[in-house]
Amino acid sequence: MSNRPLKWARIADINYLNWNCQNTIECLASEAKFTKDGIVLPSGDSRSVNGLARPYDLAVFLYKIGWVPRRAASKMYRMAYSAQNRTQTSLILMRKNGIDVQIINDTSMDKMIPNSALSISRSDGPFIGQPFHGSLSNILERTADFAQAFLRNEENLEAMVEPLQTTKILPKPPPKVREGEDDLYSALGGAGEPIYLSDGVWLTSDGGAHDWGR
Repeated sequence: MSNRPLKWARIADINYLNWNCQNTIECLASEAKFTKDGIVLPSGDSRSVNGLARPYDLAVFLYKIGWVPRRAASKMYRMAYSAQNRTQTSLILMRKNGIDVQIINDTSMDKMIPNSALSISRSDGPFIGQPFHGSLSNILERTADFAQAFLRNEENLEAMVEPLQTTKILPKPPPKVREGEDDLYSALGGAGEPIYLSDGVWLTSDGGAHDWGR
C-alpha cells in the first residue's frame, strides 16, 4: 500500500478489485498495537492474511513451483509466466484487472528462457480471462491451483480457471469527508472530541488511534 498512515476499520465486505488497489487488510486490530505514534503492525505473519492475498503473492508462488517468469510483449500485462507439461504449454498473464490463462497443445513453440520476451497470440489455444472485478472467489488461489494441476498433467484444466459468473453488486464508495476528518470517526458520530472504541483505545478526528486508557 502507499505510505499513508494505517487506520483502524470495520470490514463490511471483501472484493477482489484490481492490481492498483491502494488499500489492503494488514492485520486484525487485536494483533496491532495502538501507540501515541500510530498503529504498529505485529512482527511476523498476520493471522488475518490467509493464503494468496495480493498479485505479488501469486507471482512468488508460481516461481517457487517452477513456472518461468517472462517479459510480455503486450504492455497490458504486469507479469507473465509460462510452463510446460508433457504435451502442453501454458501461459499465466497478470493484468491490472484480472488474470488471463492460455493453454496451448504444443511444447515445441517456446524456448522457456527466463525473462525472455513473450509474444501472445489468442489463436494458439484456449484463452481464458478471469476478471478481479466482482468475483466472489479468490482468483489468485484458483490460478495457483491450476498452475499446480497443469504441471501434474491433470485433465479438465480449463474448468479450473473458467470465469465465475456473479450478480454481486460492489458497494458504493463512501462519501468524501472534509480535510482532516476521518470517515470512520464521522460514521461513529464524532463531533470534534475523541471517541472511545474499546480496550482503552480512542479515535480522533484525524483518524488517529490512541491508547489513552479508560
